[in-house]
Amino acid sequence: MLDLALGIISFALTIMVFSYIFGDNFFFRLAAYLLVGISSGYTALILITKVILPYLVTPLLYGSTQDRFLAVIPLILSIMLGLMIFPRLTKVGRLPLAIVIAIIAALTVGGVTLGTIIPQMLGAIGLFSPDLLQQNEGQLWLRWVDAAIMLIGVMTTLLYFHFSISKKDHKDQKNRSFNTASKIGQVFIGITLGALFAGIYASALIALISRISDIKNIFILLFGL
Repeated sequence: MLDLALGIISFALTIMVFSYIFGDNFFFRLAAYLLVGISSGYTALILITKVILPYLVTPLLYGSTQDRFLAVIPLILSIMLGLMIFPRLTKVGRLPLAIVIAIIAALTVGGVTLGTIIPQMLGAIGLFSPDLLQQNEGQLWLRWVDAAIMLIGVMTTLLYFHFSISKKDHKDQKNRSFNTASKIGQVFIGITLGALFAGIYASALIALISRISDIKNIFILLFGL
């Protein structure tokens, strides 16, 4: 019975979302509001149970003196940040806001460097490893081709994002070569974006097929088809 009720609710929400085909309407907005409200409530619940209670409330009530001292600092910063909702007290929240932005920036730079740039560099360099190239000698030429394409793709893509050449210097032979390499990088970028779009489209199509299958199961439960 519970599965049937959940199925009917999901079917109704699916139809409400699909109603956007006929333009913006009350039912689509209602489904969007439900999504935002439920997501906000779930996020708030996770923050309260997984962050605020164990790392702020519990140390303040039951922790040692050192734990309480360490918990008071984020409490004060949180209060200062919350005071920014009042126009006259916006300056109070600049310190915690600056700390938050600095931490986010540091994590982002560190994550991009260690998780993306360095692994990609090592991956491009590793393709020219003699041990890797000598594996399966029957296809050695194919491994060299793969490595060369990878190297050309990395270099030309990086050159595409270089904007230091002025328009008056485009006639120079060196700059013409640079522009040619940039156009090759643009081709690699286009292929990458196309592959990403195809993956997103395939994922959306799989989700749509799943919803249609669920709707079919609901009709089977309701009418015994």
